[in-house]
Amino acid sequence: MVSVMMCVSKVLLFFASAIITCASAKNIVLIIADDLDSVLDGMTPLAYTQRLIANEGMTFKNAFTASPICCPNRASILTGRYQHNHGTYNNSLEGGCYSSTWQRDHEPNTFAAILKQQMKYKTFYAGKYLNKYGQRNGVSRVPPGWDKWYGLIGNSRYYDYSLSINGAEKKYGSSPTDYLTDVIQGFAIDFLKTQKKDQPFLMVLAPPAPHEPFIPAPRHNDKYKGTKAKRTKNFNTSSQRDKHWLVRRGPSPLPDSVVARLDDIYRKRWESLLAVDELVQKVYSQLKSQNLLDDTYIIFTSDNGFHVGQFSLPYDKRQPYETDIKIPLMIRGPNITRLTEVKSAVSSVDLFATILEIAGVERPSDGVSLLDASNINDRTVLIEYKGERSTTVQNTGCPADDADLNLSQCDKNFACKCQDVANNTFTCVRRVATHYDNVFCLFAEDDEFVESYDILHDEFQMDNIGPDMNRGQRYRFRKRVKKMSICKDRTCIATNPPLNH
Repeated sequence: MVSVMMCVSKVLLFFASAIITCASAKNIVLIIADDLDSVLDGMTPLAYTQRLIANEGMTFKNAFTASPICCPNRASILTGRYQHNHGTYNNSLEGGCYSSTWQRDHEPNTFAAILKQQMKYKTFYAGKYLNKYGQRNGVSRVPPGWDKWYGLIGNSRYYDYSLSINGAEKKYGSSPTDYLTDVIQGFAIDFLKTQKKDQPFLMVLAPPAPHEPFIPAPRHNDKYKGTKAKRTKNFNTSSQRDKHWLVRRGPSPLPDSVVARLDDIYRKRWESLLAVDELVQKVYSQLKSQNLLDDTYIIFTSDNGFHVGQFSLPYDKRQPYETDIKIPLMIRGPNITRLTEVKSAVSSVDLFATILEIAGVERPSDGVSLLDASNINDRTVLIEYKGERSTTVQNTGCPADDADLNLSQCDKNFACKCQDVANNTFTCVRRVATHYDNVFCLFAEDDEFVESYDILHDEFQMDNIGPDMNRGQRYRFRKRVKKMSICKDRTCIATNPPLNH
């Protein structure tokens, strides 16, 4: 364990210019948005967040989710473990989402449990936790490590939801005062009002926005009226011949009626984020008014990204493309130089080590502290996902799809496109270095289908170069994928051997 009093000044990650001084344990506020992209301008509505966190701290330009789906990546944030080490593979109970194994083996080892038990932090959680929380075991179970617990039962909602308030269920309705982001804000401010400078605290805020069903607060309806989904080069493409099986399924391009729905979704996502931005501003102002701001790190991120029409996929995440795997990540705090940008690859698994270092404690993890000078400039991170099948026959109005239990979440209102399939199971390595910016993915299809992209020269991933790689290069990438898919602790962050030459 690294003693807080023995901490020394450290040059920030990857030769960035900011410096951290660990004189004493600091307060930590972690804000996790739900399905917030960075590639499709998802940060645009978050003006306060940009000004108060990014502009006053550091922004990670190449931050990636460990898994492009809510429950597995939230598990990675909490534990600092990649999916293959925490065993949460998708959003289902069968896929490990709040399973008995998770509760027994991993939940007692989250950063909250460590900070509460060993560093005597006061801890607070409000909002979405893991998608299946409270649905099988009831609401009375408060996860270990939390003094104040306001956990959402199940998946993201804006109205008509239930919270576990320190183990007791409270139901909320559909009045404007029940809007979940605002309710979370109220609990957060009440908690902050009781905090003192001599008692470090950990606060995690997990609002629902901009997750489906994409409902803005009433005061924000039509704030972005007329805004349309971003027409990227890969938006509503007519052919996906070089992509994996799920993406190749038609129709392509999407009908005009579906595109109109996507524009509406995109607009409402932005509008739903305005309440999150207000939450950030209110928390910041409360910290400042109580003279706590200078002793507090504020971290803002998302559990995964999102696509809206890319490659003629209507909307969702779960894909290995930049829209889905690239996430916002920014940190402000004591002695962090303002307007610092870090271009090296970082991962959601790094938040665990970062939070522990801020608190002055160290534990093994698959990631590295984002405040640690020992990190290297050339880094590869891992992205994993296990496709989810249907457990019962669907009744979606898409007869050809309903009979296939391998498919999941098909929708007749979106041209009978499906969001998932069992063989949408992949392991990717994502590398960012001075002269390289690439991704290589192996899919669990019969022929171990490969997708690989040179992001430096193909920003929108139009040209899958995997099939055309020379044999030696493809072998090196496959070897790296398979090595990282079983890695643990320091073996997940070893220096890269050359893969591209």
